[in-house]
Amino acid sequence: MGQVLYNKYRSKNFAEVIGQDYITSSLNNAIKNNKIAHAYLFTGPRGVGKTSVARILARSVNGINDSDSTQLDIIEIDAASNRRIDEIRDLRDKVNVAPTNSKYKVYIIDEVHMLTKEAFNALLKTLEEPPAHVIFILATTESHKLPDTIVSRTQRYSFRPIDQNNLVKHLKLISKSEKIEIDDNALELIANHGSGSFRDSISILDQLRNRDGKITVDIVNESLGLPPMQAISALIITLDEGSKGNIVNQLTELFNNGYGSALISKQLLSQIRSDVLINGDNVSFDYLSLMSDLIDVPSKYDPDAYLEVLLYKYCSNKNIPSINAKIDKPPVMRSEKAIIPIDKKNKSPKDLDKVKQSENINEPKKTFTENVEFDKLIWKDLLNIVKKTNNTLYGLLMMARPKMINGTLNLDFGHIFYQKKINDIKNKDIVTMKFKELTGHDIDISANYVPELKTADTEKENKDLNNISNIFDGAEVLQS
Repeated sequence: MGQVLYNKYRSKNFAEVIGQDYITSSLNNAIKNNKIAHAYLFTGPRGVGKTSVARILARSVNGINDSDSTQLDIIEIDAASNRRIDEIRDLRDKVNVAPTNSKYKVYIIDEVHMLTKEAFNALLKTLEEPPAHVIFILATTESHKLPDTIVSRTQRYSFRPIDQNNLVKHLKLISKSEKIEIDDNALELIANHGSGSFRDSISILDQLRNRDGKITVDIVNESLGLPPMQAISALIITLDEGSKGNIVNQLTELFNNGYGSALISKQLLSQIRSDVLINGDNVSFDYLSLMSDLIDVPSKYDPDAYLEVLLYKYCSNKNIPSINAKIDKPPVMRSEKAIIPIDKKNKSPKDLDKVKQSENINEPKKTFTENVEFDKLIWKDLLNIVKKTNNTLYGLLMMARPKMINGTLNLDFGHIFYQKKINDIKNKDIVTMKFKELTGHDIDISANYVPELKTADTEKENKDLNNISNIFDGAEVLQS
């Protein structure tokens, strides 16, 4: 039986722990200076390294380097299945027995918040007056459930969710080591869905590595049961336009194809947060209220009906400003300097150089022509640049059929409202600005409605919607 990736790449020493530098350095210094506490409390979300660091600390205080060998003096207890007072009384009796072959006997109690009130009271006496050879390491994801009397008798370390960059970097190293072919964008999606948890992110990668060929964003979306980005972008466009009928139709189609309201609301929340809070300004109360309501969707009695009514209500609210109106203001054009007649005959060579530089400032901007190759790579790079600052516009561009005609970038769409959104001056300015960042050339943008493409686009969207393989059950979805 093969070893799962999370266990295979579990940190074996403090140097390998990622994203918890303050904690590992503090514990490492305490061991070096022989200032070891009798009880530690590790708190934080799941999958961020609490149990791994507890095991590393247990081995380190006893000078054990072999992480694979069984140690009789390191005892791990799952409080979820050993929560009664009888188990804790048994533990209290055994702590007085000296270690077998180590300096310390270390008890790691995972999910300690699951202990009963009576069990906590029994544990408290031991924490107050522990034998010199015993160290307790308590770990929990819900520290607010612990009695203050327990917390006050420990050294507390709060573990943070792993940031996106560290997660992606770690997943990339694992992929390279395991010879897994995967796109960078797919790794970012996995890390984002992992919500700061190494264990969750690596578990997703572990399952995906059984797919044939290179793992792409589409494959990750399909495996996680996430709604297609185009569908989420279309929902936001409909919210902007206040089209109540389209909202109902779009949600019905997503529901009929197996996408749950929890995932739809999570994806909507993520994209609106990116477009409004991160990249926008002057955020209205209406969108903040919408985001707050989206957070509550999974907890409702009938989440599907609640989400439908919620979005219908916001479509009816004409006070909601367009998301796209808040993002990426067009670049300010530099005004031309006044041209002053200069007598070049009486100027020195140095003065003539200054004149030449002044003349160059006023040269007309270069225009993009077919002399600069426009191919799929340029289009892909343009999409990636837009995606960094404007997910909604990126979703629109994903629906386009690009082609270069006489120095104009033509974007053909099978749906008229996509074409209208791209033809908005603010969106055109963003695309032209990003294109110049990429190629150094100015370009004209023309968005066109091509009815013949509608059938092909619809078939593609239906195919995307039908490719569902949700690997999570409802409880796991709510925790992700």
